[in-house]
Amino acid sequence: MTTQLSAQSFIRLLKAPADPPNPDSPPKIYIACTAWDDTTLHIPNKHELIAEFILTRLLKDKSKTSDNPAIDVRYWCLLRRVLNASVGVNARGPKVWLGSLLNRTPLAPIIISTLNLLRDLSDADSESLLLHVRSCFSVLWPLSVHKIGVETLLECFGTVMDVSGELGRNEAFLSMCEAVVNSYREALGNAGNKKKLHTTFLQTYISSWIHTVSSSSHLPPHLNEAVYAVGTETLFSLDALRASPSFESLFTTISSFSNSPSNPAISLLTRLCSTHTHFLRRYRTTLFPASQNKIQGRENEMRNTSTAFFNSCLELLTGNAQSWEARVGLVSIIESERIYASQGESEGFMEGVREDAVRVLEAEAEDEVLRLALDVLIVLARVDYDVIEPVIGRVLPRLILNPPSPSKDKSANAFLNVLLDFHSKTRTLHTYSNALIDACTTLPSIISLASPRELYGDAHTSAVLAHVHLSSFAQALRTFLTPTQVKEASQITSTLKETFNIYQNLSSLIKISQVKAEDKPRKKRRKSEPAPPPASPEPSTDTREIDARALSLSLTFKLAALFLSNLPSSFVTSEVRDTVREVGVWAIEASLSLLCKRTSKISWADQVTGAALLRFSYHLPALKYVGEPGGMRGLLEIVKIEEVEGELVLEILRFLFVWSSRSETDLDAETVFDFALDYVEVQEPNSQSGLMVLYLIVERWLDLVDAQASKSSIDRLIKLIFSISPSSPRRGDVQGLQPRDVIWGVLHNAQFWEMGNIRASVLAYLNFSPTSLRGSASDHLGRTYCLLLYVPLEYLTKQARVELVRRAVEGDVTISSALHTKNREETTKRKRRCNEANDQEEVWKTLSHIRVFLQRMGQLGYLNTSDYDSARDYVTHLISTEIVDDAVLREATINLAELYIVALLRASDKDPSASAACASIFCSIAQSRSLEEGSIPQLCTLQLVERLNQDFSVSSLSDSTVASMKDLHAALTPISQSTIDDALPSSGTIKTWARHLSFGYWLGVPATSATSGYGRQIAVALLRGGGGSRSTVETLGLLFEELRCLPNVDRGIHLDLAIGVYAFSMGPDDQIALDEVVSSGCKHLPTDDFSHLLGTVYEALASARFPPSQCVRLVHVATVLLHDAPQGTLKVIQEFFSRCLDLFIGNTQFFAGPPDLKVACLEFVVRQCSDRPAALCAIDPGPIHALLSKILTGSLIHDSTTTSSVFHSATAILNALVRLRRDLVVHILPHLGMVLRQLVSCMRSLRPQLAAKQSRIVTDTLPSWIAPSEPLGVLEARALARLFTSLTTKTVPRTHMQPSTEQKAESLSKPFAKHAAYVVTAYIDTVNDPLCVMRADVKRELEPGLFSLCDMMGTHSRDAAMVSALDAGGKSVMKALWKEYEKQRYVGKG
Repeated sequence: MTTQLSAQSFIRLLKAPADPPNPDSPPKIYIACTAWDDTTLHIPNKHELIAEFILTRLLKDKSKTSDNPAIDVRYWCLLRRVLNASVGVNARGPKVWLGSLLNRTPLAPIIISTLNLLRDLSDADSESLLLHVRSCFSVLWPLSVHKIGVETLLECFGTVMDVSGELGRNEAFLSMCEAVVNSYREALGNAGNKKKLHTTFLQTYISSWIHTVSSSSHLPPHLNEAVYAVGTETLFSLDALRASPSFESLFTTISSFSNSPSNPAISLLTRLCSTHTHFLRRYRTTLFPASQNKIQGRENEMRNTSTAFFNSCLELLTGNAQSWEARVGLVSIIESERIYASQGESEGFMEGVREDAVRVLEAEAEDEVLRLALDVLIVLARVDYDVIEPVIGRVLPRLILNPPSPSKDKSANAFLNVLLDFHSKTRTLHTYSNALIDACTTLPSIISLASPRELYGDAHTSAVLAHVHLSSFAQALRTFLTPTQVKEASQITSTLKETFNIYQNLSSLIKISQVKAEDKPRKKRRKSEPAPPPASPEPSTDTREIDARALSLSLTFKLAALFLSNLPSSFVTSEVRDTVREVGVWAIEASLSLLCKRTSKISWADQVTGAALLRFSYHLPALKYVGEPGGMRGLLEIVKIEEVEGELVLEILRFLFVWSSRSETDLDAETVFDFALDYVEVQEPNSQSGLMVLYLIVERWLDLVDAQASKSSIDRLIKLIFSISPSSPRRGDVQGLQPRDVIWGVLHNAQFWEMGNIRASVLAYLNFSPTSLRGSASDHLGRTYCLLLYVPLEYLTKQARVELVRRAVEGDVTISSALHTKNREETTKRKRRCNEANDQEEVWKTLSHIRVFLQRMGQLGYLNTSDYDSARDYVTHLISTEIVDDAVLREATINLAELYIVALLRASDKDPSASAACASIFCSIAQSRSLEEGSIPQLCTLQLVERLNQDFSVSSLSDSTVASMKDLHAALTPISQSTIDDALPSSGTIKTWARHLSFGYWLGVPATSATSGYGRQIAVALLRGGGGSRSTVETLGLLFEELRCLPNVDRGIHLDLAIGVYAFSMGPDDQIALDEVVSSGCKHLPTDDFSHLLGTVYEALASARFPPSQCVRLVHVATVLLHDAPQGTLKVIQEFFSRCLDLFIGNTQFFAGPPDLKVACLEFVVRQCSDRPAALCAIDPGPIHALLSKILTGSLIHDSTTTSSVFHSATAILNALVRLRRDLVVHILPHLGMVLRQLVSCMRSLRPQLAAKQSRIVTDTLPSWIAPSEPLGVLEARALARLFTSLTTKTVPRTHMQPSTEQKAESLSKPFAKHAAYVVTAYIDTVNDPLCVMRADVKRELEPGLFSLCDMMGTHSRDAAMVSALDAGGKSVMKALWKEYEKQRYVGKG
């Protein structure tokens, strides 16, 4: 446009019917943009004309498929500029002209068409366009939403859901989506007739809604929840519920979805069922009108409607894991909402769910489905036990036979706990016991076609027979079994005998038939006939049947033994005791006849049955059995048979150990013990059967072995035990007992070390000294000192300790020499084989074990340091060791060398030879030229310097020793310390320089000019680099060391750099180490330096230049400095603390900023009030209460999670003031009362299902650090009650001033009595608030504190509060509280 436009021509161009208006003119959008950019063009209400043109164009062309202006960024960009531009002073306001414009041009169709077209654009184009659309939308939508009908808003809501799959990750779209959802929800709540909305939503938008609220949606959680809420309000409106309470049409629509495994509708059924029930309860009086005598009928109708909805949900489910997870959720809704009625329509539906779950268990589906089926049964049992009682006999056998898995076993244990809990409460444990035994006896009919031998291990480790369930079952039997049920115990014994007789008869028949089959002559085969196939290795049908009987019998006897051995002793009569003893004797006789009186080899079934009988008799008091002489020796002979199972051997030995422990038996314990050792020795290494026998001995029969076994037998046992390495790793692929369990059980058993004969054998094993360290002798040395790391050294005799230390030193020298020689040979040959590498690794481990042992002996004072020459030579040997990658060996070597050197230094003032040995060691280190970074001599020297500063002075050492130390100090001087380039030195170099300064300061060596400024350069370089170095701790330590040791440093700059390094270079892992450095460094500072340090921290906090994260670090360093302040700095501390309080109160960042900064500020106050209460000034409590009040005040914005540490810190501050500085608090009791009221108010939580405005009324009064979705809980209530109780605690104030008279311990009860009523009324207002709720457990925890307040206020203040401050609801709450208070109040009558 080259000519100047007039207002009239501009309007004609924009309203021309064609675009462009003339063939030779540009498009209208170009004309509009040019006119808007031309500031010299004066057109009245130009912004209104352009906005009307754009909106009209977007509305008219909304249905165009190509060149649609709705996706043309030029239109939206110009509209955004027009809406955001400022208009003239005399122009109409935006709300006026935009309102009239939006009356003529509806916005909803424009938004709908724009969102639909955005799906077809690329991600980059849609993202750039949405930024402009969102900006325009945020201005136009609030002005037009009140003129949009609810049906149009439903259409907008549906469009948002349609496009959420493609645009759900865009922030601009999410903000628009949230505005549309909130607007539709508000309009829906104000709508009169919602039936049409329900129909439209169900027919058009239900599919989009289900996909939008599914778990795969891209919407954030809060928006997802809002979309779900508004959708259910549309679906389950009162009009919709009146038309169809059970919603058949909804399920007709859902059933049309694909029945794929990932159907989103299936996962939504649980939420829909719960929401449907909630809406039924909300509208129950309208939906189910009832007369006065039919109130219960309304509840039944509501239950029936919910049950029909539940059944409709069930009809949509299939047999996959997703459907079973939905079943669990649906049944849980039935439980939580109490919908089930035993004689209603729901009974049949619940039985159908039960049968489906049982069929899944019987079909042996996949583990996840089995777990969910068990979860369904668990919920059904909690709903009504009568529902699952008919199928208990079908479920328990399946729990025994199904292969174990962690997830399924957890559900199975929960199911068994529910059963056990029910029978314990109803005192019907005998019924449960019979059900368990019946489940075991019915197993042969279930596993007749399977392999019982493969099922045997899984059955014994199943959830029914696992230790977790059996221990709970035993405890329940001892507690809840009645006397009548105890008398019925004889019925179980008869069942056992009948079961065993059936097994024995069946076994005899099968054996006879097998013998006849073997004796029958075989038919000869012709030569022309082919040879028969080889016999199948699988057992025959008869063998499988007898094996199944044996498995059933084994499980039955295990449960019966548990039942009979846990009968309540107070209810066991003599008749029952005789019956139990008789069945125990019968079990012994049966096992002897089955195992010892045999005519052929013992079958697998007989072994399992014999083991079960012996296990059964072991648990019962059946040891008065008197059998044939030598009968028990027949059992011992079975142990020698190779084909015998390890379980049978274990049960035989366990039973015979008990048998031989009696005094009147013909079988001594030593014989049984020798048989057990023979069995273990012939087993393969680490075999389960051998380990089980060894574990049996060390866990149960050590006292018997120590008392009756011979020395040779005990030596064999010790050799077997200690052949296992304590450091052997635990194998994850091996289930059950592992070798390390045995050795660790012995080494951690105090009884083992207290037995004299066993301890003598242990010492003999440890003191075995081979003649040379080659081959097996070297291995024995390694095992010995590895074991000694786990042996209590106090049990070693003095002679043994001396011998073990001597051997350790000799072995150390020998092994080190061998390693040095081998390394030199390898350097020459450059060859290493794999086995040689493994051998060398074992040798290094042996050396590490030896030095760690010597280190521990030295720490206990058991090293021989009286031979100074030997000690000197050994220290020289240790320092000369070359260690590469073994941190444990390196640390042990350094600590061991330090122990020897310190011992020599302590003896040097009495013996010149010790002094000469020390001087020789220091001279050898100084002259070795091996003090490079990370070497053993250097690390040993650095650690020794720290020890010298702590325990020694230069004057206590001889001149020769000090001279050698000065030589060592000169040799330790770092090579380069003058300048620091971009590359920072390593942490080892910085640490070396700090120790060098400390060493020189201790020796009295004057510092040179070249030694200053090194720490300053490092700190400056560190801060310039952003503080990301790992040498922060070492740099800070060097700065404090230079301040202590160097006289010519600029102390102010050093102190400022120390604060900078701490505050701006601290990572979360370095905080503890940095705190220790600051604590130790500031204790030696003069008062002026400490004051400068605090001033630097205050200036940094007050400057407001640093982000909150660095302010947190600055507040934390201030806390550390005040906690570890040097002596004589009380005034400095008081002034700094008061100034910080004023700063925290006056700066919004500290009391309304991030939660971690609030916590840091409160921790600063807590540490001062708790650790140094005497340092508080008279003016400090006022600012402290002001700070707490500001942190506890209400806020419009809240954090996403609750920071409960703020509440605990606030209560800790007040608790410390009340207990320790009552003399200061007594002057500001109104402030204390106000803060206590605020703390009580923080305990509120939102009542469920509040509307947005109602929720806002409550949340605006909560502090910003409390998230409304995470209210404070029991721990916070307990802390607040403790604070209330402390008001009545008598204490003596802690001050620096000496009192003129003796102070008496007093409390704040009398002074605070006038203010206690206001705190109690705050609690009553919180409880009585209709929009809030306080949980019962929170009230229970607050009661002790409230009772203390009631005790303070008295009846007069109570009556005054009742009259003036409480309404009717508050008065009732006060009466209930006072009634509880009167119940527990002590009145002096007992």
